[in-house]
Amino acid sequence: MYTIFNTPGPNFSDSHAIAIVKNLYDLKVSTIKSLPSDRDQNILLYQDDDHAYILKISHPAETFSVLDMQHKAIQHIYINNKNIKLPKEIKNIEGDYISKFTHLEIEYFVRLVEYIPGSLMKDLPHHNKSFIKMLGEFLGNISSAFEGFHYDNSFRRFPWDISQTDFIYDNICNIDSKDKQIIIEQILNDCENKINGLKHDLPRAIIHNDANDHNVIINDNNIPYGIIDFGDIIKTYRVCEPAICIAYLLLNKDDPVQITSDFLNAYQTVYPIKKMEIDVIIYLVCLRLCISVTMAAYRKKIFPENQYIRVTEDQAWDFLKRTKQIDLEYYSDQIINRVIS
Repeated sequence: MYTIFNTPGPNFSDSHAIAIVKNLYDLKVSTIKSLPSDRDQNILLYQDDDHAYILKISHPAETFSVLDMQHKAIQHIYINNKNIKLPKEIKNIEGDYISKFTHLEIEYFVRLVEYIPGSLMKDLPHHNKSFIKMLGEFLGNISSAFEGFHYDNSFRRFPWDISQTDFIYDNICNIDSKDKQIIIEQILNDCENKINGLKHDLPRAIIHNDANDHNVIINDNNIPYGIIDFGDIIKTYRVCEPAICIAYLLLNKDDPVQITSDFLNAYQTVYPIKKMEIDVIIYLVCLRLCISVTMAAYRKKIFPENQYIRVTEDQAWDFLKRTKQIDLEYYSDQIINRVIS
C-alpha cells in the first residue's frame, strides 16, 4: 500500500528528460531546471520564446486511474471557472494527455503541463488579514468549481486522506520521541471521539486534498490565483479541503482561532459548508499535521537525503505541541461563534 512512499522515485538526467520531451511531444527545449518534488520528478522546461512547461514523470508505482482522475478534475474545474490558473496538460504527438515511457524495463507515466507564472504562497513573507480573506475566497472558488465532479475510482487507501488514520497508528513508532508520540496519541483520541459519531453525516466530495503553501500560486499582486499538484486527489470529507489549507496557514502563527475564522468567513461567502463541518475543522487541521509529521518520520529514514520530505516538519511540531495546552473543543466553539454559517 505504501510502495509509492517507500521506494525511490524517478531520477532522470537533464539530457534524458530533454530526449523524452522531444520523443513524446516533439518539443525543443532551450533551458531545463529540476524542481523539488515529494515522490515524482518535476522538471521546468523553457523554449527559446520563454514559453514554459513542466515535465512530470510519475513514480513507477503510480496508477493510471489516479492520473486520469487528475486530468479530468482539472478539465472540470477549468470548464466551471476559467479564472483559476491550472496545470493544464498538453497532448503528446499521439494525441494523448498521459504518455507511457519505459526505461530499464520500468514503465513510467509522463505528462507535460503548462507552467503557471507567479510565486508560491510559501514565499510570501507575511499573511495579513486581507491575504487570508483572498485565500479563503480562492479556495472556495476551487471547491465550487469541483462541484458535480465524479470519478469511479475516487476512493483509495491513501495515507494523506485525513479520514484514514491507519497510517498514523502503523507508523507512530517511527517518531523519535516518546513525548511526541504521546502528543499524537492524544490528538488521535480527541479527534476520534469528536468525529466518529459524525463521520456518516459529513458530506463527501472529490477534493484537491493538498492546498498547502507549496501548491498555491500567487500573482505579481500577491493574490492567490493558481493551484498545482493534484497528485493527492481523493474522495473524502469535503471539509478536508479548507482544513488542509488552514493547517499550513496556521504554521508559525499565534492566533489559530482568528485566522481560521477569517479564512472560513471568506470561504463561506463562495462555498457555504454546514455547521457540523465547521465544528470539526480544527480537529481535521490537527489530524493533517499529525499525518505530516508521521510521514516525515517514516520517509526520512528511507530517504535521508530528500529535504522536501521534512519541509514543514518543525513548524508542524511547534503547532502540535501547543495543542497540549489548549482544549480543542474550546477552539471549535470559538470558531463556530465567529464564522457565518
